[in-house]
Amino acid sequence: MMKENKLFGVVGHPIRHSLSPVMHNAVFKKLGLNYSYSAFDIEKNDLDVFLKRCREMNFLGLNVTVPHKVDIIRYLDDLDENARLINAVNTIKFEDNMLLGYNTDGLGCVRALEEGGERIGGKRILILGAGGAARAIVFQCALEGAEIAISNRTMDRAMRLAREIREKLNKRVLVVNFSESSIRDIIPTTDILINATSVGMYPKIHRSPVSSDVLNPKLTVMDIVYNPIETQFLRNAKRIGCKTIDGVGMFVHQGAESLRIWLDIKPPIDLMRKVVVEKLV
Repeated sequence: MMKENKLFGVVGHPIRHSLSPVMHNAVFKKLGLNYSYSAFDIEKNDLDVFLKRCREMNFLGLNVTVPHKVDIIRYLDDLDENARLINAVNTIKFEDNMLLGYNTDGLGCVRALEEGGERIGGKRILILGAGGAARAIVFQCALEGAEIAISNRTMDRAMRLAREIREKLNKRVLVVNFSESSIRDIIPTTDILINATSVGMYPKIHRSPVSSDVLNPKLTVMDIVYNPIETQFLRNAKRIGCKTIDGVGMFVHQGAESLRIWLDIKPPIDLMRKVVVEKLV
């Protein structure tokens, strides 16, 4: 007799661009699990009702994407140490009628950088953005020993994040004004530039967080946007000779960590990457 179907999903707004269902359902099929993973387009004001319904159903886990990674925390029962430190959640585990929050974004980013041949310790990293994903990346890179600078359109948000890093980790973070001139000034002393915003994501694929004028061929440039694989930001960087790292690696590795949390398995990362890339090309 077939076991009862277990439910997983990703919640965000908008969400139709997400390839999380493709990736996770491929894993479930490969492992012969009677599980299903769906995308849920939920607005901020409906998060509470949505999670209450999930509690009543056969859910084992959820991923959380933009713009809910911070707002969703108020509806959870507990956070693991990493999510509490970052104050953002991208993974929820349903366990004993409790909703437990985790964050795998930072680790996913670091593993993608390492796959690309980058060591994080001692590197000078400029991160564009200060939202949920950016928070996770900033904290994880700081924990790995990098020197961090942040630039965000809303200066106050970047300042608050820098203050949190100083208070929680006793590490100094430089805040850079989000202007081409200010970013251009810091680029010569930067090793890695990461776009941790959603700028350039499908369907607005011709947008870039900064112009190619601020880039330097000695930079390693990473974009956490994975759809499209090669964003306008990465195309600009590649054109002037920068080493580039696309967002697929981070997407796959953060998803793999979610699977470890939910199911305590070793995820088939090569399969996960294959199905995502096939869907994008």
